[in-house]
Amino acid sequence: MVFISPAVSSKVHLEFFQDATPTDVMTFHHGELLICPAVAEKQRKISSLNLHEELLTYVIHGLLHLCGWNDLTEADYHAMVRKQEHMRTKILSTPR
Repeated sequence: MVFISPAVSSKVHLEFFQDATPTDVMTFHHGELLICPAVAEKQRKISSLNLHEELLTYVIHGLLHLCGWNDLTEADYHAMVRKQEHMRTKILSTPR
């Protein structure tokens, strides 16, 4: 897992996904997760999460992709969101 800048996110997103916009998380088949905290900071204001929770969501999202989950269809996207929200809630409610 690597935290990257918006500029790096844009470059990698363009190279591998043909989209030049910075994105929140990119998952690659060998287990790499690239996460852009600057995108998380913007997105957390929309999702009403704090930055820690938003970043945790991206880690979970990436791990779900590595486990074979997909979010290409609307139904798959909603199923994945439900699963990552469930997992985030469980992780954050676990006593430390």
